[in-house]
Amino acid sequence: MTKRIFIFTIFSILISCSEKQFSFENYSNYPVKFAKKNFVYPNNEFELFLPLNWESKVENYEDVDEIILGIDAISKPDKENFINAISIQKMNPFSSKKDLKSEYNYLIEKIKQKDSFEIIDSGKTDFLEKEAYIIHSKSNSGNYGELEMITIIIKSSSDNNYFYLNASASRTKELNKNMSMMIQCLKTFKQNN
Repeated sequence: MTKRIFIFTIFSILISCSEKQFSFENYSNYPVKFAKKNFVYPNNEFELFLPLNWESKVENYEDVDEIILGIDAISKPDKENFINAISIQKMNPFSSKKDLKSEYNYLIEKIKQKDSFEIIDSGKTDFLEKEAYIIHSKSNSGNYGELEMITIIIKSSSDNNYFYLNASASRTKELNKNMSMMIQCLKTFKQNN
């Protein structure tokens, strides 16, 4: 009887550990190998590596006042038809104070107002070896495949605008691998001016 309880306890621990929420730091340090390709924005504003087999598209934001430029890179659907995406957007400031921390605080408040998302982690980071803030959030629907998102906000080196680097993954059994792969790509982001 005690042997069964011991086995059940070990099994329960293994299951609960495998379902533990990864943090931004866990994703940053999770080892995953994948083929990459270099993407340079057409006006040479920035560049980064993207997964080799992903489709990337320069977006047209002429009708959106807040967004200056950006790209979306999207994975092919997996066996369950879920996708993952990287989005880079250069944005006009939302905050009237025009500093990085105010921009971060503004976005935190916007996310907190949404009932459908919860913040997992947020704060200052040296992820890109310069001042930046992260916001790690997820959908709280409880459905398999719901969205988990990491946003990194950095100041543009050429003007008073901001870059929003986003990694969006479906919360599936491949979440840790997929999010880690995208965070590795975001780590290669470089402004060219």
